[in-house]
Amino acid sequence: MINKKLLPLSLLAITCSSHTFAEQLPTPQWFNSIEYVYLNDGYFDFNAYQIVSHYYFEKQQSSGVLDDYGYLDTDSNIKLDYTNSNYNNQLGISGEGFYNKWFATGKLYDTGNTDNYTVGIGYLFANALKVSLLKEEREFGDDYFRIRAQYNHQINDKDYLGLSIETYDELDAWSATARYFNHLSDDRYLVFDFGHQDNDSYNSSSAMVSYYFNRKYALGMGIDDSDLSLQAKYFINNQYYLIANFTREDPGELYSLKFVAQF
Repeated sequence: MINKKLLPLSLLAITCSSHTFAEQLPTPQWFNSIEYVYLNDGYFDFNAYQIVSHYYFEKQQSSGVLDDYGYLDTDSNIKLDYTNSNYNNQLGISGEGFYNKWFATGKLYDTGNTDNYTVGIGYLFANALKVSLLKEEREFGDDYFRIRAQYNHQINDKDYLGLSIETYDELDAWSATARYFNHLSDDRYLVFDFGHQDNDSYNSSSAMVSYYFNRKYALGMGIDDSDLSLQAKYFINNQYYLIANFTREDPGELYSLKFVAQF
């Protein structure tokens, strides 16, 4: 799958509805999605789609909106993902297993090639800080270690500030992401997302602000390496929603559309 800024554009042509959801928020365990991505960079067209099925062994509590269930994953889970593009297709599997505060993680990028995988072990401190050490095994190129730290500061029962930092064993490459989740009033929320990655040959930054008008609609606007990104979300009901994205890249454009079903 293209690693370049899959910041989804959204479907802006969605008819409005004044119907509201029941007050009770869902607590799903099984999250499924299908996403289509189209990129035209001025020289060639790239098409891809991805199907993901992610199952948690405990019910997940919504933060207040229907596509956010907290910053940290603290329950055992397993995920399957299938990607098909112009160049290849592959089926991957990943997961985390928790025992007390310890957890093990693993990822096989393609079940047809078992030479590329990630394994790791970590510890959860006070249900707020996850620290893990990951070993990357590669068929081609050097194997290496990664250190990952993820922290959630719960400001109140809804608002939180999340931060993730990841670096390689030689500390010559690193990445960081952050999210500020803010409840305004009733079903209105404001969310800020930031990201940065840096290595010897490449660095990039991104930022997006998303506004949830209610439990039906949300719009986002941001930048990705100085490129404009737009996003729209339409929540059909408590189980199904759409996310559409657009990124204006120089000299091309990137579009994506995702459908999510959660049970």
